[in-house]
Amino acid sequence: MKTERIRWYVLLLVCTFIIGRKSTQAQQQTVVQEAHGAGIFNIDLQGNYYFPKDVEFAGNIPSPAKFLGRDIGKFHTRYEQIVQYFKELERKSDRATLDTIGYSWEGRPLIVLKISANKNIQALEQISKEHDEQIDRAKGGRIDIRSDNPAFVFLGFSVHGNESSPAEAALLTAYYLTAGQGSAIEGYLENAVYFIDPVRNPDGYERYVTWVNANSVFPPIGDPLDREHNEAWPGGRTNHYWFDLNRDWINQVHPESKARVSYFQKWLPQIQGDFHEMNAASSFFFEPTKPGAQESIWVPKSTYELNNVFAQYYAAALDTIGSLYYTKEQYDNINPTYGSSYPDHAGSLGILFEQASPRGLLQHTASGELTYPFAIRNHLRIALATIRAAVENRKELQQNQLQFFKSALDLAAKDPIKGYLVDAKYNKRAIEHFVELLRRHQIEFHVNQEDRLIGGQRFEKEQSLWIPTAQANYRLVKVIFDEEKNYIDSVFYDGSGNSLAYLYGFAYAGLRQSIATGSADDIETLWKVNVNWAETNFGYIVDWRQDAAPWLLAQLLQHNVLVKAAGSPFEVSVDKKSVSFDYGSLLIPIAGQGRTADSLKALLQQLGTKGKIIIVPIQTGFSLSGIDLGSNGFKIVKPQNALLLTGQGVRAYEAGEVWYSFERQLEHPLVRVNTEQFGQVNLDRFQVLILVGGEYASLNQNQLDKIRTWTRAGGTLIVFGRTGQWLAEKELASFKFITDKIPTEETKGKQRYTYASAVNRQGAEHIGGTFFKTEVDVTHPVGYGYTRPEKAVFRNHALFVEQGEQPYHNVAIYSKSPLLNGYVSAKNLQRLEGTASILVETNGAGRTIYFVEDPVFRGVSFGNARSFLNAVFFGQIIQRQARR
Repeated sequence: MKTERIRWYVLLLVCTFIIGRKSTQAQQQTVVQEAHGAGIFNIDLQGNYYFPKDVEFAGNIPSPAKFLGRDIGKFHTRYEQIVQYFKELERKSDRATLDTIGYSWEGRPLIVLKISANKNIQALEQISKEHDEQIDRAKGGRIDIRSDNPAFVFLGFSVHGNESSPAEAALLTAYYLTAGQGSAIEGYLENAVYFIDPVRNPDGYERYVTWVNANSVFPPIGDPLDREHNEAWPGGRTNHYWFDLNRDWINQVHPESKARVSYFQKWLPQIQGDFHEMNAASSFFFEPTKPGAQESIWVPKSTYELNNVFAQYYAAALDTIGSLYYTKEQYDNINPTYGSSYPDHAGSLGILFEQASPRGLLQHTASGELTYPFAIRNHLRIALATIRAAVENRKELQQNQLQFFKSALDLAAKDPIKGYLVDAKYNKRAIEHFVELLRRHQIEFHVNQEDRLIGGQRFEKEQSLWIPTAQANYRLVKVIFDEEKNYIDSVFYDGSGNSLAYLYGFAYAGLRQSIATGSADDIETLWKVNVNWAETNFGYIVDWRQDAAPWLLAQLLQHNVLVKAAGSPFEVSVDKKSVSFDYGSLLIPIAGQGRTADSLKALLQQLGTKGKIIIVPIQTGFSLSGIDLGSNGFKIVKPQNALLLTGQGVRAYEAGEVWYSFERQLEHPLVRVNTEQFGQVNLDRFQVLILVGGEYASLNQNQLDKIRTWTRAGGTLIVFGRTGQWLAEKELASFKFITDKIPTEETKGKQRYTYASAVNRQGAEHIGGTFFKTEVDVTHPVGYGYTRPEKAVFRNHALFVEQGEQPYHNVAIYSKSPLLNGYVSAKNLQRLEGTASILVETNGAGRTIYFVEDPVFRGVSFGNARSFLNAVFFGQIIQRQARR
């Protein structure tokens, strides 16, 4: 009996504990619900605020609110919760299946939820096969419309992490399609397959959501100055490396974009919706953009005509709920690297949506209160309108896509350029990325099998690529080799120049006749590195023209290997043949190393294989011509510890590009310090200080003096863009800037213009993103490794810098008639001629190296990154006057 009483007593205690715990949890949940109560927005979110009133939902599919334990819009949903909800929909609904298409830099899964009628889900492989066959027939010249084929509809949300209302709308859209009941929804499901990509930038999104959830208050504060609405630097817009992923669709630098484009090309949807937010003072934007002027010459007119058809659905959707909107302004379709414009150039219809953002739960604006639920609802209604429009116009969407591919070969036949020959000899790393990019974009290419001399440029057998224009993705080929200079408009949302070839920096030639080539399968010949690892007692040489040479130097210095760089060209005998080496070529002597000859050879073999780089053993220090290998013309290259200033006021894009360049391309340590911590830095620990574009107002006079003293003592200060102007204002440099080089009517006297013309007149003088030709001094340490005396630069500002007072250090200047691709006003084109692009100013034992343009632009500027890496490693060997 006693044992029985004890057992019952223990059971009573356990039950009491469980009930008490549940009661506590319920009370906590009530507190959360009250704190996030409906009254904070004066909106009944538990009613039918988001969806049309006539929509009913299946009870077995949990709504986002039920799954999360709170109403959508009262809090910002974390990415992991979005992933778990989509998994729940896949588990509960026979209409859905979830794909993991890749992973972000920080390891977050990139997910896409496919939704359709169950019969379509079961037959997706066959539907996809029929879709591919239909496109293949179009590529062969025959259009075959299949009215029973489901449309493929891509809906992509929140590529900018701090534009979060699209992600919440993605949850509601997925719920609508998986749980919605009624004949209309059943028709949508039977006639289309929907691909919902809820967050295209999960790393940036999580960074933003963490911030806003940690800083929101209840009831919400709508003051735009409140902490909730002002993220800490760098903000959540960008990805892990602070890159804008909506500028990476063409460039293919990041895993998020690589996965997304591969998935896009696999399914080739007929339409892609691209959901964004913009500033709080706006309303809602949907396409069309500015007719004619902001439309790409490579996109069929039928695509832009469909924008007008779909616009009627969007207008009706927002009219129904009384939301303001605008069209035909501001945004452009010329730049093909957005999520809304890449599809236009790749056989689909891309449509941009921009909703005014509260950047939190509530923000007061001149037009009234802007709430998070309001922003979510607008995006949801636009998503639902896209679903309806796609189904009701799926025949037209099919026609547009098939005609796109059918017309490609017709356009190619009329194009006098039959293909592009690309030099790969010294560009192994750039070409490796380029080939990967071509494959993802489904662009045909071949290996050139014959030595050719075109316009003075050699294209060697098995060391060059041939990209024919006669192919289905003709338009993407023309984008990559864009040379357009004439435009209807003069004001652009972003860059007007789109050439990837100029960014890569390789030599290429457009030919007016096709050439016989090998296949893409011969690509391995490009990476083949033939090195005779003959025994040597002297050392090894590396030609600095190889684009992997900076990476190799970084690795050698980290392994404490003694390395010297040549200040002049020379020729040596290798295997009884004369071999020439250019400025900057590396000498790795066996003598003086803190390791055995065998261990040095083993290290070089390992690095040579990994870097696809030729390392040449040499038997003698006697040169056939030029400097001997024991000459003082070879300068010791010492390890360079680099410091990058980051933080408030600094351009996060450029800081991220430098970070990415060091970590991913150079594999070299980089210390990043926020400007407010700079006072704690002992600069003597570093040899290189990098100040990208931005404002450095937080640096006080003592800190400026510290930089001045450090530079004079031998430091290398590298600056980008308008930071050079700031240095000059602070008397840390003597750079001079041109305000009005060319006399114009505006400067000769007072003028009168119409008020309405102000935007276009002033905008025409802005350089938004254009390629120009510069002349580079290949004998200067910052110019080492370039195989031609000119290089292309991408300029997105109107800052004009005079050539420097030190005549031997004007490393790169703008050529006469420098325009290569993009728009520039006649006035600015004249201003540019002969101005500086790269300047060096020596100061005591140190130097300041000024890049007027961003040399590591978007992680794909291989051509200009060479000069930046030269500045990092060879800045230390720059002398005040040119002497060997």
